[in-house]
Amino acid sequence: MKELLAKPGFLAAHGTFGADLSYLLAVVFTVMFLYAWRLAKKARGTQHHKLIFASMISMLVYFIGYYYARQLGVLALEGIEGFGGPQETYDNVFIPILTTHLILVCLGLILAVYMIFQGFRACDKVDGEYRLQSRELKINPKSFKSVMMTLAGLWAVNQLILTFVRHKSFAAGLAWALIFGVIALVIYLERIIEKALPDGARRHRLLGRTTMVIFAMILATSTLTYLMLYVIYPKA
Repeated sequence: MKELLAKPGFLAAHGTFGADLSYLLAVVFTVMFLYAWRLAKKARGTQHHKLIFASMISMLVYFIGYYYARQLGVLALEGIEGFGGPQETYDNVFIPILTTHLILVCLGLILAVYMIFQGFRACDKVDGEYRLQSRELKINPKSFKSVMMTLAGLWAVNQLILTFVRHKSFAAGLAWALIFGVIALVIYLERIIEKALPDGARRHRLLGRTTMVIFAMILATSTLTYLMLYVIYPKA
């Protein structure tokens, strides 16, 4: 897979197949989510749920496969990702943009998954259509503890695999620790969110808009990262 991703790309002269595919899919996924949001605003709940679910599964499969195989963020943070510009630009412009992009990707993925489950909890099927219902939604304390313990176990197993099986760097372990940490933070924030926004329908609408803004920002930072790596400052 690494060999395929490293082949010449099809969007820019200095791009790789992996980078071009990543950017192209970022555009596709963003458009799909924005269109799903439009369906929700038109009260077409079933179509909205189906498109969001299909988009999420596709994005998760790609995200896990691509980032686990190539570790774009880790390589770039280690300074070996192919940036050919001045060191000052790399430190003060590229790295902040890339870091922001990776944080937004983590938040966007987590919120998108959360919104699917929260949407189903806040909806009832009326005349064959999913419709948001105004009612109080709270997570069961036992379920909360189980989810957090499961997450901690998955992080521990992943760290053991990274360290003793795949022999990855400290930066790789740190990147994955950040991902699991963000997931845990969002799950914990649910306890705060349910107190601030107890109404499930209102919560879904407000967080849905926030999620869409994050995905738009992901596309913007992804575009800037791609341009700096493969168009403006390609590595010779």
